[in-house]
Amino acid sequence: MPKLSHFPSSAPWQRLYLLLPTPAPVHAQWFNVIAALVLSLLLNQHFIAQVLSRVPGQHSLQFSVFLLLPLINFALMWLVSLFGVQKSGFLVLAFIGAISCYFMQSFGVLMDKSMLQNALETDVAEASGLLSIAMLVHVCGMMLIPMLLCFWLPVRKQTTKQKLLHAIVAALIWLVAAGSVLASGRAELIPFFRNFRDIKHMALPLAPISASVSVSQHWLKAQFPTQLNKIGEDAVVPVAARTGKPRLLILVLGETARADHFQLNGYGRATNPQLSQLPVVSFRQVSSCGTATAHSVPCMFSALGQEHFDGDLAKNSENVLDVLQRTGVEVKWLDNNSGCKRVCDRVPSLMLFEEKTNPLCEQGQCQDAILMQALARELAAPLTQDKIIVMHQLGSHGPEYFRRSTDKQKHFLPECTDKQIQFCDTQSLQNAYDNSLVATDELLANVIRTLQ
Repeated sequence: MPKLSHFPSSAPWQRLYLLLPTPAPVHAQWFNVIAALVLSLLLNQHFIAQVLSRVPGQHSLQFSVFLLLPLINFALMWLVSLFGVQKSGFLVLAFIGAISCYFMQSFGVLMDKSMLQNALETDVAEASGLLSIAMLVHVCGMMLIPMLLCFWLPVRKQTTKQKLLHAIVAALIWLVAAGSVLASGRAELIPFFRNFRDIKHMALPLAPISASVSVSQHWLKAQFPTQLNKIGEDAVVPVAARTGKPRLLILVLGETARADHFQLNGYGRATNPQLSQLPVVSFRQVSSCGTATAHSVPCMFSALGQEHFDGDLAKNSENVLDVLQRTGVEVKWLDNNSGCKRVCDRVPSLMLFEEKTNPLCEQGQCQDAILMQALARELAAPLTQDKIIVMHQLGSHGPEYFRRSTDKQKHFLPECTDKQIQFCDTQSLQNAYDNSLVATDELLANVIRTLQ
């Protein structure tokens, strides 16, 4: 505990210190218990609410799950105290949990490996769209109790031998407690976590830490890459096709475009005013491999298929673009999102969102119309062989849906213009999202007309 002499006589710290009774120093392991309870109760309102709603009335199961939460958080505190960073480690855990809690409550995301990987692979403009005053207020508010606890509650000093001995005793007690909970509730806990696999990604601060460990392991593996797994080495272009006129295929890779908001699929709003006037076919029974770009984009180009897709295996394997290129098809990737997630590593690519002077770009992000500019340049060159051009949209990427459409494309008003979408009413948020689909509709229609 800092002495009063360390602060000026008029400092707020001194006034706060004088108002609070000075507690006796607590044992390090008791501090771990208190910290674990604070982390469990402060950060896990969403987790608790989800458990209560998914197994209503099953009080013994709920009790067992809720007991596991402070036990897990005590284990985290035990580890940080073992490394001699007990209070600072507690603050770091609280900070990680507070940020994760904000995103879970505001955007309904899960703190799993794919979400963390998606965050690490995003660009600055995309990340800035998620930062807000509300996030700052939320995190600061949640950090208040942990900071006060660290300042106000002193921890008893111990010798290294005492620390080690007491840590071992605490670990043994923890094993007995955790074993008792698991043994007594095993019959209910196993099916619960099997049926609700996503629930473990809501436990804070364990979920983001577990995701960080997983991403770190994959990063380390990437530093020692395995030999690239080649596929389709026997693929060839039929002789008849090689003697005919070169063919051109444009593949527009969408972003967050919900099928149930497409007018072509029966949606009640005119979100496809241009495509609905063209002879197009909409395949309705289609879904992406996941909700994260870092997972879904590699999956759709992989030979593994959705059911057996493995991100690590896909990164070390060729994909359909590699096979096409090997058979003599010219491949070009045009990107206006945050990159191709290694799908285009071995084919010519152009990252359009990196352009700084284009009038279509603002605050580090570009309107998808920039894809049409790049496409025009590609089509200006003579076509001497079969060619595929992939256009990766920014599309309906959230949460700033209102930035995905121009003023002329805003058919539905009023529109949510706040990146803190939890503060928008449902109708204005839906308007902003639907306007982004109007922009996608115009892009696709322009591609079709250009090819015609």
